[in-house]
Amino acid sequence: MLKQIENDLLRLISSGKGTYGVSIYHFETEEEFIHNQNEEFYAASIIKILIMSAVFAQVSEGKRSLSDKIQVRSEDMVSGDGILKNLSQGMEWTIHDLIVLMIIESDNTATNLLIDMAGVENIQLYMTIWGFKQTQLRHKLQIKPSRNHNESNLITANEINHFLRNIAMGNIVSMSVCRKIIDIMKQQKMNNLLTRLLPEDDRIIGTIPIWEMAHKTGYVPGVEHNVGLFYLPGHTFAISVLSKNVTNRDEPKRIMGDIGLLLFDTIETSKVHK
Repeated sequence: MLKQIENDLLRLISSGKGTYGVSIYHFETEEEFIHNQNEEFYAASIIKILIMSAVFAQVSEGKRSLSDKIQVRSEDMVSGDGILKNLSQGMEWTIHDLIVLMIIESDNTATNLLIDMAGVENIQLYMTIWGFKQTQLRHKLQIKPSRNHNESNLITANEINHFLRNIAMGNIVSMSVCRKIIDIMKQQKMNNLLTRLLPEDDRIIGTIPIWEMAHKTGYVPGVEHNVGLFYLPGHTFAISVLSKNVTNRDEPKRIMGDIGLLLFDTIETSKVHK
């Protein structure tokens, strides 16, 4: 499956001027495509997947409840993505609502509230337990304008994709938690990268979708990421595409959109030839 499109994937990745780290895994054949898979990238909002998972772990351990409420104070509000910064201060939100806002709206204020609640060291401990070595959570979001590499939140395509594979297999915290994580990620509102060129499913309501993606994007100037679980009838991919040193956002949008479409078309073509 991935072997037959390896050259096409390499051609797409090499067509850009930025640096790309890619890991794609096809569950049904256990084939894998990798490129710069251990290169470290600034995590941007991809780190929110790990924060979500750590909070679910604490809930599973009885340390808190998803219905617990956290008040949003004026000093908690930060810039960037999200809606909480535009709402009234003093409002209370459940932990569950903050998780959803953090993932589907990429809300930075919600993210920082959850980091404060769970604790950076505790989240990093879970990450270590889950097998992360290069990936690091070192700071909250939108607090400091710039950091050097050794002070930054970091990820690699290899480690985040392996984590996605474990989520798909129900190996993170519990099977029910993994289902919740995937359900939330399927509600992602930012769909202009890997899913950008995929056909809209405008068939009869209730029809089984021709594709679904549980995913998360990440962006800061020069950096554009998209990682997730890509579902097609009879096929599932874990896919992580990271980028850095990108001078124009159109480049990663083009490359990632073409990668998503290539995977979709490959599966569609294989159905015709059966």
